[in-house]
Amino acid sequence: MYSIVDLEATGGKFNEESIIEIAIYKYDGSKVVDQFISLVNPHKDITPYVEKLTGISAKMVNTAPAFNQVAKRIIEITDNSILVAHNAQFDYRLLQIEFDRLGYEYIKESICTVILSQKLLPNQESYKLGKLVKSLGIPLTQRHRASGDARATVELFKLLIEKDINKQIISKNVVTYLGQNVRSFFNKIIEDLKNETGVFYIYNHNNEIIYIEASKTIKSRINRLFTSNKFIPKSIQNNIKNVKVERTGSFYVALIKKFSEIDHIKPAFNKINYINYDKSIGEFNSPSKEFLVIDIGRDAQEKSFLLVSSKKLIGYGFFKLNNQINTKEKLYSRLVKINHNQNIENILNYIINKQKFKKLIPLNKIYKISTIE
Repeated sequence: MYSIVDLEATGGKFNEESIIEIAIYKYDGSKVVDQFISLVNPHKDITPYVEKLTGISAKMVNTAPAFNQVAKRIIEITDNSILVAHNAQFDYRLLQIEFDRLGYEYIKESICTVILSQKLLPNQESYKLGKLVKSLGIPLTQRHRASGDARATVELFKLLIEKDINKQIISKNVVTYLGQNVRSFFNKIIEDLKNETGVFYIYNHNNEIIYIEASKTIKSRINRLFTSNKFIPKSIQNNIKNVKVERTGSFYVALIKKFSEIDHIKPAFNKINYINYDKSIGEFNSPSKEFLVIDIGRDAQEKSFLLVSSKKLIGYGFFKLNNQINTKEKLYSRLVKINHNQNIENILNYIINKQKFKKLIPLNKIYKISTIE
C-alpha cells in the first residue's frame, strides 16, 4: 500500500516552514482507495514567492484547520503504507516537522519518484514534475497545488510500477528519510572533511555512486551542495548515504579524474557539459611524442604526473622520488589509466598552452636523469 503525497508550505527559513496545503491519495497498486485534501492554517505568514507560485493566500488559509486538527487523519490514511512523493525528502521532512511540534514521532518508509523516474525513464529532458508528466502525456491541472501535483504523481507512479518489469527497482529504493534531522546528518558528514583539493563521491543507500565532483575546497563545495535548493542538489540530498573523498593536490588531476570516472561510472546526477577554458586555445605543440607533465602532489614531498602520448592523455599518477618512475615498468605501475573524452582533451590543451604545471619533461629524459627538482 502506498500513500502518494504532495504538500505546499509557507516557505522561509529551513526547518521553520509550515504546511499550508496537503493532498494524500492512498493507492493499493491498482487504484486509489482513499484520499485526503485540505488547506492548512499555518498561523504564520506565507512568503510572497510561495503565494505567487501556488496562488494560496493568507485569506484562503485563515479559516482552514490547523495541522493539529488534521494530524489524526494523516496518521490514519498513511498507516501501513509507504510514503510516495516527487522530491520525497521535502514532503517527508515537513510532515516530520509538523508532527514533532505536536510531540509525535512520525517515521515512514518512503519512495522518491524523481529517483525512480531517473532509473526507469532514462534520458528524459527534465525530471521536474511539470515537464516530466507533460513529456509522458500525463495530465496535470492546478500545478503547484497539492491535489493537482499529487494526482499527477499517482499517474506517474502507476507508469513507474509498470516499467519496473523485474519488480526490483522500486523495492530497492524504499528508504526512511531523515526528515527534519537532515541538517544534523549533513553536518556529521562534513565535520571531518577539509578544504583540500581532490574529488568527492556521493553514495546512495544502495552504496551506488550517484554524483562525482572535483573541487579545490572540498568541504565548502559539499556544504554548498547540501544547502542548495536547486533541482539536482535537492535530488542528491534526497538520496545521500555517504561521501568519500580522494585528495589529488593538483586541481587539474582532480578534473581529469572526475571526467574520466563520470564517463566510466555514469552517476545518476552528473550531467556531462563540455568545458573549454579558453576558446582561443587550440591543439598544443608537443615537445615530444611521449612526455610527463609534472605538478604538485598530495603533500609537500609528493608530485603528480600526467602521461601524454601522441597528444593524448594516457593517465595520471603520483611519485615522491625519481627512481619510482625512471623506467617504463615503474612508471606504468604508478599510472592510473583514464577514459579519454572531449573534456579531458580540453583540459590537457589548457594545461599545456597556459603552462599550468611545474615541469614538462620528455620521457626519454625521465629515464636518463636521476632527480627531478
